Amino acid sequence: TLVQLSKETAPYIEKIESSGYSEEKKNEAVKQINNKILMAMVDRSLTQQEAQKYRITVSDTEIENALENIKKERSYSQEEFENALKKEGRTIKEYREDIRKQILQSKLINNAVKSKVVVTESEIKKYYDANAKKYSGQKKYHLRNILMDNEDGLKQIRKKLDAKEDFSGLAKQYSLLPNASEGGNLGLFDINNFSENIKEIISGLNKGDYSNVISTTQGFQIFYIENIVLDGNKTYEQAHDEIQENLYNEQVKKKFETWLESLKENAHIKIML
Repeated sequence: TLVQLSKETAPYIEKIESSGYSEEKKNEAVKQINNKILMAMVDRSLTQQEAQKYRITVSDTEIENALENIKKERSYSQEEFENALKKEGRTIKEYREDIRKQILQSKLINNAVKSKVVVTESEIKKYYDANAKKYSGQKKYHLRNILMDNEDGLKQIRKKLDAKEDFSGLAKQYSLLPNASEGGNLGLFDINNFSENIKEIISGLNKGDYSNVISTTQGFQIFYIENIVLDGNKTYEQAHDEIQENLYNEQVKKKFETWLESLKENAHIKIML
């Protein structure tokens, strides 16, 4: 009914009204939200009818457990939870009914859709191979640096490095940066975040290498490559379960949408707004 629709759209329309939009834009936004919520209500009504057909029910215990989980996630006491609902213009009874409908729909999806979804090993492997770049990880550099305001002085430091002196020790002794006490440790970096000049220099270095003296906006620097790692790298075995879940959810979504469309085709739906 229009009363039910108005109740569900009220929080969204309240935000639209206080948005500062022009009247024309407000009217268009209200029209869109009314249509979106109405279609969702139609979908819910259809799935509820199907649930009755399959004799699927939701117990009070299931609703209570769901409510307790929601309160726990939001760190609400019972009083805080009810106050939050009041601000939305809803009662606990209405909210319980919404939860019941959600659980009912979830059970129906399990019964009508999820049981028919199977993700094969070949599909998982195909996805992994097609997204090799995603799972190969991102190349990152663990860097140390020494900064000085005197180019000639830093060139002398580089000669010490050529003589196999320890980079960390030299950074502690000579670097002007706050990280000097940590041996010039900068941590892991994606060098794409650096300037083109520094990026080009560092990308040509290997683990254990150090750069020439570089002029930067901060002063003169030498960078040392502590390590080069692939951050986020995942083997097929490591990515298997994640891919399986993603493919499964993707197929469930598609099958549910197809199933819902078939319900609509076989139902008599008339919008009287």
